Amino acid sequence: MMKTISTLLMLGSSALMASAVDTWGGACSFGPTSAHIIESTTTLVAGIPPPNQNGALFLWPGMSNGTGDLVQTTFESYADNSWCGANKSEWCVRASVFGWFGQRDGPAGIVKGTDAVTMNYKLQSNQMTWRQTVTIDGKVVSTLDSESGPYMKGWGTGTECQENCSGTVSAQKYTNTVITLDAADPNFSSTLACSQGASATGITNEQGGKIWKIASIDVPAMVR
Repeated sequence: MMKTISTLLMLGSSALMASAVDTWGGACSFGPTSAHIIESTTTLVAGIPPPNQNGALFLWPGMSNGTGDLVQTTFESYADNSWCGANKSEWCVRASVFGWFGQRDGPAGIVKGTDAVTMNYKLQSNQMTWRQTVTIDGKVVSTLDSESGPYMKGWGTGTECQENCSGTVSAQKYTNTVITLDAADPNFSSTLACSQGASATGITNEQGGKIWKIASIDVPAMVR
């Protein structure tokens, strides 16, 4: 299904049904790890969406095992975002999972361009259920549980443009990213791959490589 974890992480938000005009913005990804991811947290400031959207634009941090579900919280921009209550200067956001069944979503919330949105993905004690929790200033705006299994191997960001969309006009900034593994993988940082000017800085680890922290992931705007 993939050549690298970066390729896999781009197969989200109905990308398997994408047309030839679909395009991608910058991204950074880690994986595959020699262990398994059991939790991740990151905070994204997305900036303002394109003022006039021609198609469908998605921003997301995602996590997958390479053959199954892609756990992802999606920031969404359409020509009309009133379905979630957002205006043209705001995003719709919702916890989501993409798999053989298509796309399944949690409730949607509204995100302003300056909002810092924190997304936590955590494997539950039954070792099958992933719980996504999306918060803004401590307030939960979306949640979703999915039976996506224990074998998550890669984590990455996505900037996904469908239906000849209007590309991002704002830089994306991810901060305080923490990826927790079920066992130490001291070489996890060597799997980092970034594209189209994106970068990840301030990478540290704890417990011999069981907990990985990325201070900042910066993704430039598609339209500059």
